[in-house]
Amino acid sequence: MDKPKRNLVPSEGEALVAHNLKIMRKAARLSQEDVAERMSRLGFKFHQTQIAKIENGTRSIQFNEVLGLAKALNLPAEYFMTQAVANPDDPHYELQEAGFRLQDLEKEWRTAQDLADAAKGRLEEAEREYDEIAERLGVDVTPTDGEPVFYPAPNSPEDPLRRNADAPASE
Repeated sequence: MDKPKRNLVPSEGEALVAHNLKIMRKAARLSQEDVAERMSRLGFKFHQTQIAKIENGTRSIQFNEVLGLAKALNLPAEYFMTQAVANPDDPHYELQEAGFRLQDLEKEWRTAQDLADAAKGRLEEAEREYDEIAERLGVDVTPTDGEPVFYPAPNSPEDPLRRNADAPASE
């Protein structure tokens, strides 16, 4: 005898996560398959149909999956669990999408700032190394006009030791 099929009625929390997942996935312009693929890369055994079932409330969702979905969509997990995000029909939807873009660009800016800070640190270290070598060799590299004095690259046109191209090479 077959077991009767039971309709899964999502809890209030699961319904909220399902609603927010669908809205935020669409706002990020991702398909259900895109999200399933990202979840798979995070170690979850997900398929597009599971995303569809979560979104339509016929599959329950575990807490660790909510965290995975947040990571897959590059959003804080609290976005899924605190309050419903706006539907595309809601007048605030456009503002919400702009807020998500703003948040992404702030993250991008912070990353760029971190890269710039790291590059500045490497530059300062190279300048210290240059000064130490110049001091050890007894070369005066006192800046004139606020700029450090750099020696020309070997064999460059400015290199005083460069062989004259017109002169015969001595053997």
